[in-house]
Amino acid sequence: MKKIITIVLFFIGSYSFAGDSGCGLGSMIISKNTKLLQLFSLTTNNSSFSQPLGITFGTSGCSANGIVMNEKQVQYYVEVNQEDLSREMAQGHGEKLETLALLKGCQSPASQKAFAGFTQSAYAQIIPHANTNATEMVHNLNQEMAQQAELNQLCHGS
Repeated sequence: MKKIITIVLFFIGSYSFAGDSGCGLGSMIISKNTKLLQLFSLTTNNSSFSQPLGITFGTSGCSANGIVMNEKQVQYYVEVNQEDLSREMAQGHGEKLETLALLKGCQSPASQKAFAGFTQSAYAQIIPHANTNATEMVHNLNQEMAQQAELNQLCHGS
């Protein structure tokens, strides 16, 4: 399930560059910006796997700016799953928290476990009040992670 969610988020986030359907083969073929045509363009982009290749090589109207792309995916994921993530961070485990760990670069099981433990111990800083919104949550998470050299090594060195 985690892998499916990660793949879906990858495709959702990867169309943030050229028009509503993003970059890729579909965007190159269908350039008219009507909702129906953009839907066909998006479907073509996702089914042909042209967006990841275009982003990697900087072709098909894509940009290789992966850091910004990943932060957009993290932001979107937190917005959609904020309530569950908040609960799982407090508990120190959970499927949605594992997926967030993957989005933050924690690929190995050990780094995901460390990430979950970190979010549990830093819960009061990440979610300081009941009205913390998703943007604040991501900002606070990034600030707290920046102070965790060992966690950053685990997540970005794995």
